[in-house]
Amino acid sequence: MVRWALVGVAAVVLVTFPYWSAPWVSRFATTLVRDALILAIFALSLDLLVGRAGMPSLGHAAFFGAGAYAAGITGQRLGTDQLPVTLGAAALVGALLALVIGVLVVRSEGIFFLMLTLALAQIVFAIAFQWTALTGGSNGLSGVGRPVLAGIDFSAPDLMYVLVAIAFVLAALVIWGLARSPYGRALSGVRENERRMRALGYDTARLRLSAFVIAGTIAGVAGALSAYSTRFVSAQDAGLANSVRAFVTVLVGGAGTLGGPIVGSALVSLIERVVPSLLPTDLRISEAILGLVFIGFVLFARQGMVGLGRSAYQRVQHR
Repeated sequence: MVRWALVGVAAVVLVTFPYWSAPWVSRFATTLVRDALILAIFALSLDLLVGRAGMPSLGHAAFFGAGAYAAGITGQRLGTDQLPVTLGAAALVGALLALVIGVLVVRSEGIFFLMLTLALAQIVFAIAFQWTALTGGSNGLSGVGRPVLAGIDFSAPDLMYVLVAIAFVLAALVIWGLARSPYGRALSGVRENERRMRALGYDTARLRLSAFVIAGTIAGVAGALSAYSTRFVSAQDAGLANSVRAFVTVLVGGAGTLGGPIVGSALVSLIERVVPSLLPTDLRISEAILGLVFIGFVLFARQGMVGLGRSAYQRVQHR
């Protein structure tokens, strides 16, 4: 009960951040936290594949981009800003795309799975880039409206932040619940020893496919939130760079943990947004720093930031 009470307090503090922090922090800080939360939702969805089910995907941005386009196009073509309509379209398109791709890739493993997800995601990127009449092509889709729900207009920056924060809390709870459920333990079993799970009677292909669809749905929601926030969608949202960004976020934070993608998103957002503001605008040093950080964790701390924190805590306890 104490743990749940602390979680509830933390959630309230996070959701109300723009209001109680207004006297001390700038609008930039609120925007930074909002974007970090969107990245955290995206990374949590990928970690369901990488950390829970043992399916390292390099094409996860396809679902993020599909969700972003679905929300923007649905709102513009139907002339509506209703949150259930546009966000529902994003979730549905992300799920359907994940189902189609998942059917093609879930029976493969290792490098073959990695390359198949990359190749199929690049097809999605090419479609988004070439289908100018629907997606805007290389110019992107601009003028994406911010949603409305029950008379509440999320056009205001603070209310947009609240929407993103609530979505983050719900996504984190969903991932946490799945990880602790028999379903989540079955996914972990597939990750550790798929042959043994099949011998125990589990349909491992169906388990992997279901995880793929759930992850694609959550990534689609993250894409919609990104479209609302920036009011713009581009083919790059479905591109390889965005997939790698999410992959780095998961591995740096700590795969297979709830906190890993969250702290990883905070670090990646700081490097991407704060470092460029401290340096001349013509220097793209943030990408180099992010690459060095990733290399450092791969070589010296594969358990990620959460793993380092746990190790430090255990050493302190043993003293």
